[in-house]
Amino acid sequence: MKRTLIVGGGSGGTILANSLDRHEFEITMLSSSFGHLFQPALLYVAFSHARARFVRDERSLLARHVNLLHDEVTSINLKNKTVATKSGVLFPYDYLVVATGMHTDTSQIPGLSETNAEFGDYHSSLAKAERLSYHLDGFRGGTIAIGQSSPIIKCPPSPLEGVLLTDQLLRKRGLREISRLIYFTPYPRPYSAEPMNEVVEPLLEERGIEVMTFFDVERIDPANKTIFSIEGDKIEYDLPIIIPPFVGANITYEPSDAVDEDHFVIADKSTLRIKGAEDAFVVGDASNLPTSKAGVGAHLQAKVVAQLLSGHPATFDGRTSCPFDTGDGRGTFVIGSYDAPVIKARPTRIKHLMKTAFQRIYWISLRGTLNPVFDVYFKLTAPKKAAAASD
Repeated sequence: MKRTLIVGGGSGGTILANSLDRHEFEITMLSSSFGHLFQPALLYVAFSHARARFVRDERSLLARHVNLLHDEVTSINLKNKTVATKSGVLFPYDYLVVATGMHTDTSQIPGLSETNAEFGDYHSSLAKAERLSYHLDGFRGGTIAIGQSSPIIKCPPSPLEGVLLTDQLLRKRGLREISRLIYFTPYPRPYSAEPMNEVVEPLLEERGIEVMTFFDVERIDPANKTIFSIEGDKIEYDLPIIIPPFVGANITYEPSDAVDEDHFVIADKSTLRIKGAEDAFVVGDASNLPTSKAGVGAHLQAKVVAQLLSGHPATFDGRTSCPFDTGDGRGTFVIGSYDAPVIKARPTRIKHLMKTAFQRIYWISLRGTLNPVFDVYFKLTAPKKAAAASD
């Protein structure tokens, strides 16, 4: 039996654990939390008062033969093939898969920790999303400033989803005419990939949402309610919705160059093998791969690693398919890969229904029972190298 250690739960780690043959692998998952959060739901907790069951017991999502242990990993030695935990236990392995995700770090920007603690956000936690929802409920007009404070983000469409859903919420409450919406981004255009920007920019113009590009957040002055950029610009707000910077898990690696300065694991973009290790892999948001950090990527990466561990040829092509709620009952998907540029996909009501439906089938998908359906979907929506448009 191949001793296979999975560090972290989440969608990538869970799908991988459930995909491995119990007759071939002895699977142990180490997780610092037994709660499994459906992270995309935080958007709707904040802006739509969603109150479904978004956190479930990780044990209930795993196959019986997977050994789940509650412990925090502190160090990984890729040379000696061991993992050390906070409780003092040393775990040897034959194969290692890192699926630790990433988390927000408000300490990187002066004033952000205080601001985030007061107003919340929709990327950090369920509690922070609920806090933001509370402040949106109490908003009676003024300026709402929403954007990302760092280029590294979970789900690239999510900042724009936030501002478009904010616009929808204000219109429903009759507050839009007495409110100013400012969207700020470190990129030169509202959406970083130009084909999708051709869809997004007209939506923002139609809804009167102001855009500040090349806005790299330097600091926040909570007392004077002002956000300052490195470029010398500033935004005065009544309600700030600031997506914090993201970093990888605080785990010490040997060798130390297996992670970058933000603690993201450095890996081969096709095989997902961690730098310098033939028997260690990474899946999901924990890596520094040049692709979107989103659940779809974690899903596809987990399937690739499962194939490689089983001795079958497989490569990850950087495929992404991020759902994008445009805040008007429509939606679209941001689709691309390493070799195919993001395609221009117009919003439709059917695509919005597809996104909302996934909230219901997510838990089932972790078991692998819907793999044939997903295989067909990914095949039908596969981007082409010279693709310019899609419906």
